[in-house]
Amino acid sequence: MKKLHLKALILAGGKSSRMGEDKASLKIGGVSLLDRMTELLSEFTSDLYLSVAHGCQDPASGIQQLPDLEPSPGPLGGLQAAFDNDPEAHWLLIAIDLPRITRDDLALLLTSHNPEKDVTCFLNPLDDHPEPLCALYSSSASPKLAQVILENRRCARRFLRSLTRTELVASDPQALLNLNRPEHLTELEHLYQHGIVEKELTIEYFAKLSQEAGTNSEKIRTSTATLTGLWEEVRLCHHFSLDLPQIKPAIHDAFTDWDTPIKEGDRVAFMPPFAGG
Repeated sequence: MKKLHLKALILAGGKSSRMGEDKASLKIGGVSLLDRMTELLSEFTSDLYLSVAHGCQDPASGIQQLPDLEPSPGPLGGLQAAFDNDPEAHWLLIAIDLPRITRDDLALLLTSHNPEKDVTCFLNPLDDHPEPLCALYSSSASPKLAQVILENRRCARRFLRSLTRTELVASDPQALLNLNRPEHLTELEHLYQHGIVEKELTIEYFAKLSQEAGTNSEKIRTSTATLTGLWEEVRLCHHFSLDLPQIKPAIHDAFTDWDTPIKEGDRVAFMPPFAGG
């Protein structure tokens, strides 16, 4: 099999409105997300780039940078700049805020890649739709991207669905969870500091959540550390339509914060907004 002409691009973004600071500089166990992703990708290619906003290149940075070709180009701007840099390359595009992605996940993308198809991607476990920001794009996607940019059709997911593709399922459903909130960072730091501890607990669901889960309560074993991690685990399992800010958590009938650690034997309740309340 012919060796791929492979390059990688990290989509670092800017300040997240929910996180409140630059995600690239966030640290877990003393290592920034950018340093972790750079080390991970360097196992697969030395042609590694950082996507930056139009006109915002930092010559002091230790990594090659690809600025967007225009201001505010939308989510496809990084890929547009990548193919402008090298339209013949196969580009591994990955968002910076995927701290659970592993070497094995990236190796699966590469070993499963069919160069005759436009892209190899994972299915997002929340909705089973192809995920555009952790994917390996073939050079054949370059002219198709140019066309959608020309027509100002910049939805990354819609573009991905228009391509011929190989779809994969990650071994860990949480591999594609974005680090979007301070509570997510607390969960990962807790796991780093204290290690993975399996525990059994009971979860109670109310109102809309019980309907979507098909049950009012369940016993589960989990390796998550805080209520945030537990919520994300069951949200993926049951495909809940509500997100963390819409839910109130409680332990043993007492409301508590999302950062609260969970322990063996806890009785946890997740409560959505109630009609009229």
